[in-house]
Amino acid sequence: MNEIFKRFLEYLSIENLSIKQKFFLFSLGSLFWLMLVSAVGLITIFKMNNTSKQMVEELVPYEKVSNAVIRKLRGANISVHKIMLYDEKEIIQENYKRGKERLKDCQIYLKALLSGGTIKDYSISTGLLLDEFIVNPLKEEKKTLVIKDVISKIENLENNIDEILNRRLSGEKTNLLLQKVSEYDSLTRETVTILQQFAINIYNEWKEFTDLMNSKFNVAVILVSSIFFITAGLSVFFSLLMSRSLVNNIMAIIEQFRNFASGDIQFSKKLNVKSKDEVGMLANEFNKIMDAVLDLSTFKKIIEEDENVEDIYKRLGSIFRDKLKFDKFIIYEVSNSKNNMRVVFPSEPEEINLYCNRDILLDCELCRVKRTGHKVSSLDYPEICKYYSEGRDIIHVCIPIVSGGSVGGIVQFVCAKKDECDMENLEKRIKKAMQYIAEAQPVIEAKRLTRALKESSFRDALTGLYNRRFLEESFDNLVAGILRRGTTIGLLMCDIDFFKQINDIYGHDTGDIVLKEIANNIKNSVRSSDIVIRFGGEEFLVLLMDAKEGTSLGVSEKIRERIKETKIKIAGGFIQKTISIGISEFPVDTQNFWEAIKFADVALYKAKESGRNKVVRFTPDMWTEDNY
Repeated sequence: MNEIFKRFLEYLSIENLSIKQKFFLFSLGSLFWLMLVSAVGLITIFKMNNTSKQMVEELVPYEKVSNAVIRKLRGANISVHKIMLYDEKEIIQENYKRGKERLKDCQIYLKALLSGGTIKDYSISTGLLLDEFIVNPLKEEKKTLVIKDVISKIENLENNIDEILNRRLSGEKTNLLLQKVSEYDSLTRETVTILQQFAINIYNEWKEFTDLMNSKFNVAVILVSSIFFITAGLSVFFSLLMSRSLVNNIMAIIEQFRNFASGDIQFSKKLNVKSKDEVGMLANEFNKIMDAVLDLSTFKKIIEEDENVEDIYKRLGSIFRDKLKFDKFIIYEVSNSKNNMRVVFPSEPEEINLYCNRDILLDCELCRVKRTGHKVSSLDYPEICKYYSEGRDIIHVCIPIVSGGSVGGIVQFVCAKKDECDMENLEKRIKKAMQYIAEAQPVIEAKRLTRALKESSFRDALTGLYNRRFLEESFDNLVAGILRRGTTIGLLMCDIDFFKQINDIYGHDTGDIVLKEIANNIKNSVRSSDIVIRFGGEEFLVLLMDAKEGTSLGVSEKIRERIKETKIKIAGGFIQKTISIGISEFPVDTQNFWEAIKFADVALYKAKESGRNKVVRFTPDMWTEDNY
């Protein structure tokens, strides 16, 4: 018995109920009392409305009929007196007609009280419709007898007015005629008095009804007020119980939020809320958020300490693959200056399916994400990207990596067919991936900016080619790679013939135009894997990477011919220049890289010496010194 009572108290205190159950019970109780209040109010209003409607439909028309009949009886009486006043027959006949019509209307109105019907009250003098209403038949016998008596009296009035007319037309103005008029007046007053009393009785009934309605309304107000106060008391009582069961747990969560806002929160510290209601669920979700924030914060700290942007791409790829369980995805890096993009994860793009037409690598503006800067998803529209090559049934979601206000990278996630994908889980993983991308974006932007600044120190400002400093910084890696792979570097030392004349004749601005045009021609004449360096003022060094021995001569001739045929547009016309090229090969000619460059320079000197616009391959007999 004690256990049952204890459970009853626990249930009454709603301590262990979920918030949903708490509010459901609270709402259910409130709804019960609200329905009770509404029921009492509606029943009272309904009854009062029905009674009022009934009384209005009966009493008001009765009162209108009695007033209309009194008005017409008085009008008929006036017509009778006018018969006596005037001698002209036309006026006498006109007043007789009006009197008769008024009496006839009185009979029609009163008979309507007995049988019911519609009454149309017209003005005798103007013919206008004054009122139109429906009359229900009288139900009380007493009232019926009164109306029948009034009808009988009006019939007598009709007979009297006929007799008065006949006597008046005969020219009689005797005491007998005056007596008839007096009788008519007397009967009219008697009839009007009866109708006035009838109207007073109707008014008294209406007053009694009004008092009854007021009494019922007051009772309803007292009853509704009592129920309202009971409801308010119960609401306050259960509200206190609910707040008591919620406030402690919520305050613990608020305290954690305060700590979070002040920066004094420990992400590893968890909320200890044991309740099983939604507050407990909220605490668990808050703990999950803290874990997620800790995870993202740790991730951002790690990538900030990474050496370069390539390491960040690899770390993002590992998280997408190992943590978020994406099997198919690609990370692209976009070069806005070159209008192209490249795969940065996986690190061996030639071994994977790119899922998209490879044209996007050459022209990144073809990529919808790059062009719009928005997420692109085939979940929203199956054929949203025309360069996606896997078909409309294979789901793909592409997310931009924004860098410097523009798209600096793209992450493409590919899933199986729509009916084979766990769509809810996929969307959750995509949202989580977007969180990691958002954290990585500013770090990637900073790393790319650092890389760009570093690269700018290795670039020639005029031509955009690598400069001599780049060669000095990177030749060790270049040489090590060539020796490891057992291949050859072809070194082409190029010099523009008679370049000083251009500056002397046309000026340095034209000289800069010629330098840039020849630099572009040299760069476009070799492979993208080859390296073109502005070595001096008008000297260019071309490194043909992993070239076959002896192929450097053919490439050099190609460069020489292309520059010879090129017409460079300058102010006032065109100009054509030639170039001389000296060739050496590393490690064919020497095991020393810088010595190989010197050999190419010697060969260039021989090309200049022999007439310019020539290509000369270095031979050992050109070098007579003991060391370079």
